[in-house]
Amino acid sequence: MARQKAQQKAQEPAQEIRYPLLVYRVLGKRYRSPAILLIIMGIVLLLPSFISDLENEQVEPAALAGVGGVLILVGLAFWLFSRLAIKHSYVQANPDLLVIRTPFYRLLVSYRRISHAKSVKVSNLYPAESLKGMGKPLMRPLLGMTAVELVVKSWPAPKRRLRRFLSEFMFSTRDEAWVFIVPQYSRLMNQIDASVQGKASQRRGTSTQYEDPFERLKYYDN
Repeated sequence: MARQKAQQKAQEPAQEIRYPLLVYRVLGKRYRSPAILLIIMGIVLLLPSFISDLENEQVEPAALAGVGGVLILVGLAFWLFSRLAIKHSYVQANPDLLVIRTPFYRLLVSYRRISHAKSVKVSNLYPAESLKGMGKPLMRPLLGMTAVELVVKSWPAPKRRLRRFLSEFMFSTRDEAWVFIVPQYSRLMNQIDASVQGKASQRRGTSTQYEDPFERLKYYDN
């Protein structure tokens, strides 16, 4: 009985794990506090329209309500981005394709485009002294981590366009490579390596299969 269970477990497909992209998780957390503050401020500005004791003689309640409505909408937009960045930004090594998901962008990468994966210290790619603007507070908690540097043979879209839609900290500064700052980086590397090798084995097996000479004629049909 135990042997049957072990065999069934071995035959089950490997679990497809979603590894959260920590760059977006940190970014999402940074947007959460401003989102809450804007929503609260918007509600406060709406109150004079419903409570006469809070009316201000210098500003009409309707004007305050208009500003409050705008603040609430902006706050909700920030909150939505925060939730998407934290919950729906990940890398997933599916058997057939590598999935890269960010709040508003989803990319499917063929394993044929991948050369190899290696580990790298985040601080080696993005030294603290080189960070500017929002990059400093965004990357500060991640500099001590180890990331996956995924060297590619080619990009699934023009690299310049990818940079417009994805964080600059998902691209290596020293090679043509993706950078995935994720928990359990070694597990992700192993899954990617296994998928790359599996696809390569499938291609070699297909190319070495015998094909009847008459069947080959189909390649020359017009």
